[in-house]
Amino acid sequence: GIRVHEALEKLYRDLLHQKADSLEELLAFFSSEWDANWTDDIIIVSQEYDAENYQSMGCKYLSDYYSRYHPFDQGKTVALEELIRITLDAEGKYKLQGYIDRLTETRDGYYEIHDYKTNSRLPLADYIRTDRQLALYMIGVKNQYPDVKDVRLIWHFLKFDKEIDSTRTEKELSQLKMDTIQLIER
Repeated sequence: GIRVHEALEKLYRDLLHQKADSLEELLAFFSSEWDANWTDDIIIVSQEYDAENYQSMGCKYLSDYYSRYHPFDQGKTVALEELIRITLDAEGKYKLQGYIDRLTETRDGYYEIHDYKTNSRLPLADYIRTDRQLALYMIGVKNQYPDVKDVRLIWHFLKFDKEIDSTRTEKELSQLKMDTIQLIER
């Protein structure tokens, strides 16, 4: 999963520098990073698969993603692996932070938070509606970018070549803040 994330980050970082990577370049980068970071200390839990199976899966995920989104002009990339700070209360006592895989702006004030998932199962709709991570990131984006008019949350389930999106209302975000504060207190 980490190597796939790195390859997608490279793809979009290069695009920010006016370099459009070919699929071959992207896969070569992925394979190079795989080789440089693979050690025999890495434990593969499922005994019926080996490292080559997982490397092949990563190549397939990247190939499918590349085919689906090329030429990558669906929005303007604003940030990659962006540290986002989330303040949950007016006093600033309760704070969180995280990293957004990719933040894009599709038009002035309309943002998308993209998250890449290499899960082996496609989540249920309830998971998407109740997932805290991207909703908390949404709070951070709304605080950090003053021109925000709307934010979409987008999960890329790479194994399935599937994009699922959602959003949250202000009421849902307020409830999430309260629930998260209670969780911290507990």
